[in-house]
Amino acid sequence: MQEILGFKKGSKIYEIRLLICVAQADGYIDEIEKECIFRQVQQDLFSVKERQIFHDDIENPKDWKLLAEEIAPLINWSEKLFLTRKLFKLASKDNFIQKEETDMIYQIARTLGIDQKKIQEIENWVIEGMDWAARWSNIVSKDI
Repeated sequence: MQEILGFKKGSKIYEIRLLICVAQADGYIDEIEKECIFRQVQQDLFSVKERQIFHDDIENPKDWKLLAEEIAPLINWSEKLFLTRKLFKLASKDNFIQKEETDMIYQIARTLGIDQKKIQEIENWVIEGMDWAARWSNIVSKDI
């Protein structure tokens, strides 16, 4: 697949496909996750054929390990960290990260070559963001 697609374009396709894998980790893709994935697809210019790949992935779960192994050489270190952050942020869209999602993200990140400590840093950063958002909601709701 990567020979046919441009270098960076290919990595974007793998990113979306891994987002879909994480969204499916708990057994289903909820509407919030689906909306987030579709928004990500809209940000980049994908062909009809590429969009069909995503729809097929949603209907028929793919092998996350194979996808992670294929994207690993296409992206640099900071892009790997950013992808891991995207995966955690998608998993947190419903304000709770399922264990299955966390487990898959850790496995994907390790396949990308990221060590456990760095993955935990990223996870903690996303969780802190969730806590900040929840506190803000509490502050705002007290005035209503």
